[in-house]
Amino acid sequence: MNIYIANAIVLPLFFTWFIPNVIRDPKSGEYKGFRNSAVAVQFVFLLIIESYLLVGEQGMSLLTIFRIAFNIAFAFSFALLFVKYTQKQLFGNEFKMEVKRRGQE
Repeated sequence: MNIYIANAIVLPLFFTWFIPNVIRDPKSGEYKGFRNSAVAVQFVFLLIIESYLLVGEQGMSLLTIFRIAFNIAFAFSFALLFVKYTQKQLFGNEFKMEVKRRGQE
């Protein structure tokens, strides 16, 4: 499969489904943040996919490493934008990047 077609399928899935579901609660819309194990799993999974696609097609080089880093940063950035602009429509409140601690209202 061509890497451009594969990335055209994989990256939108990550920034519209996988990453938003781990940085906010899918039921309440509460922001959970990027400091949780589910985000780390998504990061590693995306790193493996991108490495497999890009290193397999272009070989290991500094440019390939930059492309992998760019694709991962692109996915996480657009996931955050997706969450920000769909929050009000889905949950009826504004998106705030504040992680609620236990006991804090």
